[in-house]
Amino acid sequence: MTGFGRAELNLPSVRLSVEIASVNQKNLQVSVFGPEAWPALESAASGWIRGRLQRGKVTARITQAAASASSRQWDAEAVAASVDELSKIAQRVGVKFSPDTDLIHRLAESSRRTSVALPEMAEVESQIKAAFESALSGLVTMRAQEGASLSADLTQRISRIGQMVEGMALAEKGASGRHREALLKRLKEAGLGLDVGDERVLKELALFADRSDITEEVVRLKSHFAQFIDELSQANGGRKLDFLVQELLREVNTIGSKAAEIATTKLVLEAKTEIERIREQVQNLE
Repeated sequence: MTGFGRAELNLPSVRLSVEIASVNQKNLQVSVFGPEAWPALESAASGWIRGRLQRGKVTARITQAAASASSRQWDAEAVAASVDELSKIAQRVGVKFSPDTDLIHRLAESSRRTSVALPEMAEVESQIKAAFESALSGLVTMRAQEGASLSADLTQRISRIGQMVEGMALAEKGASGRHREALLKRLKEAGLGLDVGDERVLKELALFADRSDITEEVVRLKSHFAQFIDELSQANGGRKLDFLVQELLREVNTIGSKAAEIATTKLVLEAKTEIERIREQVQNLE
């Protein structure tokens, strides 16, 4: 699910910004980018994020808020080293090198560094964590709003599939009787004088009735529908919904293999299309 959260981290010597963004992904993937002075941040922040989220590709960044010119200074040594390196390259390729003030200024700006030193992470870890929690709360709120919209859409789709299943049951009702009449008609047209009491005819009719009965599948599907709707209102139900989607598809496929009527086959195809759409959406839900 997508979301974004931001918080400020005001330390004695510097003001930092914490930004956390997430995009859709079935599993949880966390990337943390922060100051080089805090190498332990990635591990700690990943733990804070994983404690709140279960799915999504999540990127967290800590950056210094826009600094004034007085808080940043040029790195003279870096500029001199760059000019020296450019001079060597020009000499190597046989090009005259005459650095001007514009080049020096651009090199100086590119090497401008922050003059403020960050405190040790251990000294301000509680403040960093609080900023992360604040940013995460904003992200979670945004994801919850998206989740509510997805839940409403999924509820409508489940309802449509339920109507299709009712249509399948209705189409298959009386299929055994229709098959019996068709079988006897074919036997009569073939000149075979078999009657309804013939053991072979009865066996064929019994086998067909057993193969084409979709009662069990319809009952299980209705149970899965109820569980699916109930799970939508539960926290962290995404993975159970994944399982229920697989079961919906399995039961509908079974009905398709048993279908004796063209109308049933058409409804099965429509239902499978809806289930695939649900599968895609469910992978974004927690």
